[in-house]
Amino acid sequence: VDKFLRTNVKNIYAIGDVIGGYQLAHVASAEGLVAIDNICGKERAMRYNAVPWAVFTNPEIGTVGLSKKQAEEKGYNVKTCTFPFKNSGKAFAMQEIEGFVKIFADSSTEEILGATIIGPKATELIHEVVVAMNGELTIDYIANTIHSHPTLSEAVMEAAEDYFGLSTHKV
Repeated sequence: VDKFLRTNVKNIYAIGDVIGGYQLAHVASAEGLVAIDNICGKERAMRYNAVPWAVFTNPEIGTVGLSKKQAEEKGYNVKTCTFPFKNSGKAFAMQEIEGFVKIFADSSTEEILGATIIGPKATELIHEVVVAMNGELTIDYIANTIHSHPTLSEAVMEAAEDYFGLSTHKV
């Protein structure tokens, strides 16, 4: 298929496991919506740069985009921004302090390249980074977004603030 999910047969589109690549239900659903738009004449390309991955273990793991190693191999100057859940008031109150948030950003452009979250509700929290990446927002947008207190999502904000050396609760 091409980026519009068209096959080499006129008026035939393909999505999901049949096209290879990501074999995740949520990716197939997104591909289906892109294919429908294209079938209906609204040209839209499928984007794979911000596909979330979730591992439902204890602690949970959520990831999106490039790892630090992958980003460096692509030529990016990577800055790793972190925040440990042990410094999160909400995680402490939940007695779930294992884990961290890591965001990988380009050190010259502030472009968000990827993220890994291991800890409480990581499979939910990763979506803040997914939305930022999908919207092509830079890391300062997460750092400067007001987050309710006390919440686990503050850990994502604190990791983004770490890019600028401004994380309030990072010790």
